[in-house]
Formats: sequence, C-alpha cells, structure tokens
Amino acid sequence: MIKKIKEQSFKKMDRIKGFIDPRSIEVIIDEDIEKHLKDKKKKTILYIGIRYAYGHKNRGLSYEHYNFYKTFENMDYSLIYFDYDTLIRKYGKIKASKILLDIVDQYQPDYLFYFHYLDWISHSVWEKISETQTKTIIWLADDHWRYEETRPIWTLFDLVVTTDKNGYNNRIKDNFKNVVLSQWAYNHFIYTNMNLQKKYDVSFVGQCYSKRKEFINLLKKEGIYVETFGRGWKNCSRLSQTDLIKIYNQSKISLNISFAAKGDTIQIKGRDFEAPGCGSLLITAENDTLSEYFNVGKEIVTYKNAEDAALKIKYYLKNDTEREKIAKNGYDRIMREHTFEKRLKKILKYW
Repeated sequence: MIKKIKEQSFKKMDRIKGFIDPRSIEVIIDEDIEKHLKDKKKKTILYIGIRYAYGHKNRGLSYEHYNFYKTFENMDYSLIYFDYDTLIRKYGKIKASKILLDIVDQYQPDYLFYFHYLDWISHSVWEKISETQTKTIIWLADDHWRYEETRPIWTLFDLVVTTDKNGYNNRIKDNFKNVVLSQWAYNHFIYTNMNLQKKYDVSFVGQCYSKRKEFINLLKKEGIYVETFGRGWKNCSRLSQTDLIKIYNQSKISLNISFAAKGDTIQIKGRDFEAPGCGSLLITAENDTLSEYFNVGKEIVTYKNAEDAALKIKYYLKNDTEREKIAKNGYDRIMREHTFEKRLKKILKYW
C-alpha cells in the first residue's frame, strides 16, 4: 500500500510540475549522463548521489559529491554518474527513474553504489534493478534514526553499508546478513595538510543548531572563544571546500560538536577524519566506537562535556609540543587507514 501511494505521488507531482522533454531516454542518457569510461578490462561503477548539498544548488556541492564521487573518479574503475537530484528536477521522478533503469540495462555496470538521501527513485525500479546481474550497494548515512523508514529500500540491495553500529547489529538480528559496518573518512584526493601558519586557536565548522550553539556558549563562559564557520552562525554562510580545508589547516585545535541533527545521539562525523587529515588537533566528544579508529589520547583527544572540553582546550593551547605531536600522530593514522579510497575498496571487495 505504501509503495502504491508513493508511486501515485510521483505521478501527481510530475503532472503538476509539467515535466516535458521531447528527447528519447536513450538520447538523454547519451547527452546528459556523465560517463568516465575506461578500457573494457576495467570494472564499471554506477554511482548514484546528489550533486548539491541537501539537493539545493545555492548551498554548494554536497558532502557525498566531494567524498564519494570525487574518490570514485580517481579510482581505477569506469564510472557513470547518475546525479539524481539534478536529473529529477529536470525530468521528474517517473522519467528519471526510467532513465536509471535504462542505464543499468544498457551499460550493465558491475556495481551500483547508491548514497541514499531521499526516496526519489521509484520503488518498482529498485525492484527491477535488484533482479539484474549488477551488484547493488546502498550507503545509509542516518541509520540511527531512519532504520525503519528506509527499510523498504535497503532490503532490495545486495549490500547495505551503515556507519551506525546499532543499525548494523539490528540487521544481523533481523537475519539480514549482507551488511557492512563502515565509517566516514578522509578524501586525500581533495583534502591535504598544507602546513599553513595557525591563525585560529580553536575552530568549529558546521551548521548552527540549538545544541551546538548552546555548547559554544558554554565554552565561552569557561573563557574559550571558538571561531565558528558554517550556515547559521553570525555573519557566516556555508564554506566553500577550499575555505574549509584552509580553516582546518590554520587551526591549532579543530573542535567537533558531535550531536546528531536529530535526537541526542553522539555521532562520528566527517570532520573527525578531515581535521586530523589537515594537520589540526581534533578534540571531539567521547564515543564508544572512536577507539576502533583512533588511539584516543595519542592521535586525537576526547571530552565528556563542555567543561571537560574547556579544560582540555586550555591545556593543549599551552602545550604546543604535545598538541603538535598528537596532531601528527592523528594525521599519520588517517593516511594509513582512514581514506575514502581504502573504505570503498574494502566495500567493493565484499564479493
């Protein structure tokens, strides 16, 4: 019943918006779909992800575009890019879904890698793709609060990748065996340690919402001033990727305020890998799974609450040698183990 309602809503919205394009789907695929095809010996990945942050062009390129698409682009595979927010705005959900199915039929990619954002692709198309020879992979970014919501989609994939340990364990309990626990990482094709002069004592990069703002204010009461950057902070908008990398490089300490956008969950964030990869000392919230990725205290520093964060920030601002040693250890660990290229290679070797 839910599936039928979604399909009907797709058709209704497409009628309202009046999507008309006289070209046949095969012409659209030839002209509009971005393809980086190498020799026939190379395996092909069909990557599906949004190009723009939260699907809005005025907010810049998305996290997944910079980190997943740009990594795949630099790996030794043929790559087809289904930029699904752009294509859906241009053609509507029904036609865009049909375009996707035709791409799979025409190119028969070895892998389909889908970074899930919203249910913009017809459920019936996912069902048809699941019956092909293409190995399908879905990466779920918000599993801690969208597990049940996304179940109708992820159960159709050959492999589910989640960054949430509970989501991983729940699937095992549900007898869904094709699941991998992975994590955010560092795209060394874009991010770099530029060894710039440190102009900020402490910085935080990220959207401003209630718990983050409250945390920054608590630090201010403890005598810690944090340079804040990102959408929602005073006199600041979303940073370009170039500026983001520079700020990490120019910060003695990069603070991570780890609250999820919804609920009270403490999440591992992309900046947990980006900041040390750019040569900054990461101070981030305690998280049970962080110790699986870092030697806490030697490669990164964690805090229990705002008061504890303030104490540690003050300590490491006074102790340059110790701060820089931990930052260097963190950088080395990132480059050894935590690049997106290493993560994605491991996922593609699942079979």
